[in-house]
Amino acid sequence: MSTSEHRRPELSAQAIAACGVTLADGEGLESVSMRRIADTLGVSAMALYRHIDNRDSLLLAMAGQTARHSGLIPPPPASWQEMLRHLAASLWENFVQHPWLLQIVLGPGRLLDLAPTAELEHLLRALQDAGLAPEECFDCVVGISAIVIGTSTLALAANPGPGVHRPSRPNAVVRLNNDDGPGDDSLAAAFRGRGITYDASRRSLDFAVDSFLRGISARILINLRTVQTSPSAAKKEQQ
Repeated sequence: MSTSEHRRPELSAQAIAACGVTLADGEGLESVSMRRIADTLGVSAMALYRHIDNRDSLLLAMAGQTARHSGLIPPPPASWQEMLRHLAASLWENFVQHPWLLQIVLGPGRLLDLAPTAELEHLLRALQDAGLAPEECFDCVVGISAIVIGTSTLALAANPGPGVHRPSRPNAVVRLNNDDGPGDDSLAAAFRGRGITYDASRRSLDFAVDSFLRGISARILINLRTVQTSPSAAKKEQQ
């Protein structure tokens, strides 16, 4: 055999994480282990630990890799509205393409922030420059993330399966009890009969994001009017 045939594959944290992403996409997060990745790459498990400390570190590396590929927040001169819309759309695509990612993001004892620090800083500064107080900027990021996480969780719970899964029959929304709702001609019955699909969930997401952004715009106007009518502002005008 030639020397090249005996040569072990070059390992790196990125290559190991990429293998984990492939396994999780195809078989779910439960299939991902250091041993399984070592077998897939044709190396010993100990070789992996030179690059990844443990399985928890592996999962974080996998999440980081998906975020880097998507570009969660566009840089200036994008407006804060464009940044938030892009963030929502990118998170949605990440969760739909990689359903296991929600398990990592919502892991015990942490809420994983997928956005790189520089991108997150651009967004927060844009919100502050628009007229929001720092705490309101933080609330805005948490709010838009919660909208996407909640909508994605509903869609994925209704349509389970590794990787992208678009069933031909929607998962219906059922009543808890047989006698706890109105007749079949009600709006509630129409809502339940519509079911939960990826397309319907994405439409709901767009509606929620649009409404959220209008609310933020209204909050910014209120803040600006408050500043303009404050005693300190009136005193400055008199001077």
